[in-house]
Amino acid sequence: MTELRVGFVGCGLIARHHAANLAADPRAEIVAVTDLDRSRAERFSADVAPSGAAAVLDDAESVIRASDAVYVCTWTSAHPEVVVAAAGAGLAVFCEKPLATSLAESEAMTEAVERAGVTNQVGLILRRSPAFRLLHHELRRPGTGPVMNLVFRDDQYLPTQGMYGSTWRADAARAGGGTLLEHSIHDLDLIEWLLGPIAEVSARLGSVHGIEGIDDQATVTLVAESGAQAALVSVWHDVLSRPSQRRVEVFASNAHLSLEGDWSGPVRFDRSTTFEPDPAATGELAGAELAAEAAAIDGLVDDPDRAFVTAVLDGGRASPSFRVALRAHELADAAYRSTADGGRVVDVRT
Repeated sequence: MTELRVGFVGCGLIARHHAANLAADPRAEIVAVTDLDRSRAERFSADVAPSGAAAVLDDAESVIRASDAVYVCTWTSAHPEVVVAAAGAGLAVFCEKPLATSLAESEAMTEAVERAGVTNQVGLILRRSPAFRLLHHELRRPGTGPVMNLVFRDDQYLPTQGMYGSTWRADAARAGGGTLLEHSIHDLDLIEWLLGPIAEVSARLGSVHGIEGIDDQATVTLVAESGAQAALVSVWHDVLSRPSQRRVEVFASNAHLSLEGDWSGPVRFDRSTTFEPDPAATGELAGAELAAEAAAIDGLVDDPDRAFVTAVLDGGRASPSFRVALRAHELADAAYRSTADGGRVVDVRT
């Protein structure tokens, strides 16, 4: 028996990923959808709810009235209005990242869902990644020593083409920014999650493609309150064989750890205290083995949508919440302010 009626506002690529996860959860049913392109909404409904249960409606308000929870998967500038309306109606809200095109709007959205007391979650899905969860754990393993430096590279081809095909990402009014805000909001969130509270941010951004208001390269330096330093390089290019790719290296006083890929690794570690690698102090995990190890450590499920449904039905707190996402927006805003002022250091201590 279905326990949660779910509506979708926006029926693009990312909405399909969430819908596929929900289709595997018998507790949830997609009952209403809308998109500015009605034909896209109709295709989405036919694919994700072949029984015909998902009504194609004219607007977000109609979807909100028909649902218990709503997924907001529009372009970024349309998020605030839908989120505030859904929260005002008492609905649980899952909002894609980034929350909004500005820090002020992100703050207002966070206040709206918290004031309404509704379950809220943001699509910072890499917090559910087995690879990043294992890396988070390994950095806290006794004997690793204090983290000294983290190098984070994030790249993908310019997402106005290929499988993304999102022309709105070349419109600053709708996207709010380029590779740093639209893509690396994930990375800013992960860096602080891995290192602990960030104290300072400085950045330089550029645009080789010349799309007004859309950065396609960013180099961000972050310094944690612990003294750990991080360098984030984020790039949108035209190498079409490279969709979203991430590589992370972390140097602690007694360990070197690395991660490749968003989800399944491999994650490698070396804690050798000899000049030759010590087999007992080195290792690598990937795929199913990595997922099993991460689950054994923290007990979390990999599926962010299943976790959202559970939180809504249990009346618990979903994660990552709007409040968590807001912090990533504060870091992004600091990076944009830094680059506008020649790369000056911005204090972001809370």
